[in-house]
Amino acid sequence: MRSRGIVCIGLFAVLLAVPAVALPVPQQAKMVNTKMATASQSTSGKIATVAAGSFTLEVNKGANAETIQFQIDENTKIKGKLAVGAIASVEYLTDSNGRNIATTVVVESNG
Repeated sequence: MRSRGIVCIGLFAVLLAVPAVALPVPQQAKMVNTKMATASQSTSGKIATVAAGSFTLEVNKGANAETIQFQIDENTKIKGKLAVGAIASVEYLTDSNGRNIATTVVVESNG
């Protein structure tokens, strides 16, 4: 009788473990960029350079100007045309490698 109880307990434990092992591992969303490290940020300024897959923005920080590089990809929404000298607003995320990934770019004027 005792061995029957041990067998039942063992069978019960196996039955509990099988569904957990059989569950598929959730697939992570396919992302071109690495994991994002920060919440969404925004800035605006004058476009200084435009290249394939990136652009730089000259941003005034008080009396100083700072140039920030942004990466663009197939997920970036761009309203207007990126052109050197144009004024633009950018919403972006900074990934775990320190790259600024533009999520939305609105070109406000052609400077």
